[in-house]
Amino acid sequence: MGQKQLAIASVLIVLLTTVTQAVAGIYKLVDENGHVTYTNAPAKGGQKLRVDPAGPRVVAKAMTTAPLAVRGFPKVSDDQQKKRDVNRRQILENELAAETKLLAEMRRVLSEATKNLKLVAANHAQLWPDTHVSEDESIKKLRNQITLHERNITALRIELGNH
Repeated sequence: MGQKQLAIASVLIVLLTTVTQAVAGIYKLVDENGHVTYTNAPAKGGQKLRVDPAGPRVVAKAMTTAPLAVRGFPKVSDDQQKKRDVNRRQILENELAAETKLLAEMRRVLSEATKNLKLVAANHAQLWPDTHVSEDESIKKLRNQITLHERNITALRIELGNH
């Protein structure tokens, strides 16, 4: 096959693909919840849309106004929302204070446990010099608790900074 025939075959394939897509059509389906679906495959209950491939193209406009209120969704006055925001901030501040207190307590407990482990290790080394005492499981749990409280405090501070 020569280059000229290959070029003609390529053009024909592109044209046939375009024509096939135009013939296939576009279908619009609206479900019982009002959700709209567009597809190129026929759908039960769907409506075939007329599309002129050479016609003008429609570009969706960006929404410039607020969306309509959802039916049944409660509306709240500005004053009521401000009260809710104040209450929420107070709850977050109380949680932050509690987490900070718990973190300090966990650090104190860890410090005592670490000292006790060092004493046990020193006594153990005197009695059995060729053995080693590793970090106790309870100390690992305390470290995990401290990490958890630190993360909670960080998240609460971020949330309070957003208000």
